[in-house]
Amino acid sequence: MKITIVGAGLLGVTSAYFLAKDGHEVTVVDRQEGPALETSFANAGMLTPSMSDPWNSPGILGTVVKNLGNPASGFLLRLKALPSLIGWGLQFLLKSSEKQFLKNMHVSADMSFYSVGILNELREELNLKYDALNTGAMKIFRNQSSMDEYAKLARHLGEHNMQYKIVAPDELVEIEPSLETIKDELCGGIYYPDDEAGNAYKYTIELAKHAETMGVNFRYGVTVERIIRNGSNIEKLITSDGDLTADKYVLCAGSFSPLLARDVGLNVPVRPAKGYSISVPITGWNMGPKMPIVDDDFHGAITPLGNTLRIAGTAELTGYDDTLTQSRIDNLYNFLEGIYPDLSAGIKKVDVAEWSGFRPMTTDGVPIIGETPIQNLYLNTGHGPLGWTMAAGSAKMLSDLIAERQTVLNSKNYSFARF
Repeated sequence: MKITIVGAGLLGVTSAYFLAKDGHEVTVVDRQEGPALETSFANAGMLTPSMSDPWNSPGILGTVVKNLGNPASGFLLRLKALPSLIGWGLQFLLKSSEKQFLKNMHVSADMSFYSVGILNELREELNLKYDALNTGAMKIFRNQSSMDEYAKLARHLGEHNMQYKIVAPDELVEIEPSLETIKDELCGGIYYPDDEAGNAYKYTIELAKHAETMGVNFRYGVTVERIIRNGSNIEKLITSDGDLTADKYVLCAGSFSPLLARDVGLNVPVRPAKGYSISVPITGWNMGPKMPIVDDDFHGAITPLGNTLRIAGTAELTGYDDTLTQSRIDNLYNFLEGIYPDLSAGIKKVDVAEWSGFRPMTTDGVPIIGETPIQNLYLNTGHGPLGWTMAAGSAKMLSDLIAERQTVLNSKNYSFARF
């Protein structure tokens, strides 16, 4: 079968690999000049089933209202984005009840744990090199009530056989000695030994090379200008480099998937949440973390990725404004200084890569994978902050659905039809 995928990020490239493995003739089109140059380029680098809880937790409305206009907020709503969020935002809030939140957390956890297992199989089978870390992750807390809440969530995720350990400050620094300097500021942490990390960009580059050897045709620097529908099917894609036709089409365009889907009358409930990161070179510095550290108070993470320390965090609902807002970047520098002041003092900003990208968020925090009401159009998008964690499993599920094989997980939980 001839399949065209729109988007060459984590989801698009991994989907292309599994579809090519099934023997399909696959073309991937992307407006950038190479794979993983947008959302997948400089994310936090964490593979964290432990963070399967959706962002629309109970009480999210109060959090958003309280932090309106606060540039230091971990979750910031820009007023200019409100018109594009009216319908989506209402559903986002309606799905924040405790019952809905817990249900969606378990659905996301199913995919997260499944996906990390698939990724590990890929890494071993293809000998993928992407600065993989298997040392676990540590979530640190300065507030006891917040720590207690996350301990409850950890117990829920324990139903998925997730391992975790609640630790006091002394034991915390035994596990992660680099936190010694801030030990007195912490009330404790939760250690997740099975969490992983790795450079998502390097992974995507490597997997794209393998996909090419399997016959996948990557067409970079090509923009999809319009999708043409004929009755209940997609007829073709009109691109900046001519028309593309296929038997089936897959939208893996992240936050831009709903903009493309509108051409064919499909309302995809995904909106962008902008995240930021800085990548700091650490060659010669031996005092850093050996695992990802997630700071609950800051809503950010610090991840060692080879010779780089990736500092990432915050969510900003600002529509499709891709401005690299300096105040948000400064928050990351301040975060780094608060945990590793010796490294921060020696940073030359000219050596630091500053970045922002859009996380594609659904209204319930669960990705959309599979068929749509348009017979030959499929989706693989809406993974929010868990795109790296869920990429391999989502792509495998998509290939199973297209091949009409039985999926390991209940595909209805991730289907477009649930909306």
